[in-house]
Amino acid sequence: MTTHRAPTPFAALLDLLLPRTCGGCGAGPPGSGGWCPACADDTAGPIAVRVPGAGRVVAAARYRGPLRRAVLAYKERGRRDLAPELAALLVPAVAAVLPGGPGAVGPARADPGRVWLVPAPSRPSAARARGGDHVLRLCRALAPRLTAAGLPARVLPVLALDRRARDSVGLDAAARAENLASALRPAGGPRRGPGPDEPVLLVDDVVTTGATLRACHPVLARIGVPAAGSVLLADATTPVRSR
Repeated sequence: MTTHRAPTPFAALLDLLLPRTCGGCGAGPPGSGGWCPACADDTAGPIAVRVPGAGRVVAAARYRGPLRRAVLAYKERGRRDLAPELAALLVPAVAAVLPGGPGAVGPARADPGRVWLVPAPSRPSAARARGGDHVLRLCRALAPRLTAAGLPARVLPVLALDRRARDSVGLDAAARAENLASALRPAGGPRRGPGPDEPVLLVDDVVTTGATLRACHPVLARIGVPAAGSVLLADATTPVRSR
């Protein structure tokens, strides 16, 4: 397993004050922004993803090209400044996965109830190595964007992985499912949860085998917050051939 060092305090401060080049292609001088128009066009979505046993699943785009590079930079290389840009890609995915369909976000949506975003949990050791939980950070960037689009949103971190969880890299679908079954648990104490008409969405970065989504849904149902669907940055369920 490759170990990734957490960003230094100086690097984190530099990212905050002076965002670096485009996370997808590297274009632009430092401070030009995290996502260029060309990469935005390349990742136009959203797309429905078939994950048996996981309900309705929508990804922002395929796990390839600029989006793949941006996800890796954000997740493994300390590009925390990319969180708002990646969160923006998820807004159309949320609109597509909600019961109201593509028109579910925006001023035209009738009776905009609050949506609750549940981040898929990270292994504690991985979160420490990355300088924090990257999916939780993504949800916290997504919530205000949804609210600004006319859909009030809040983050609900109610899932956790304990120390028994192994790194999923290299595990097949069966091994991933077994790994999660023994390590996934509810997190935190009592808190205000969603109302009867407030949808809950599971949020993750990449779907590969669907094991994480299938494992999280029944746990959410058991604790009284069943998910209406899942949204992801990238779909890696079907390998995309290089062109």
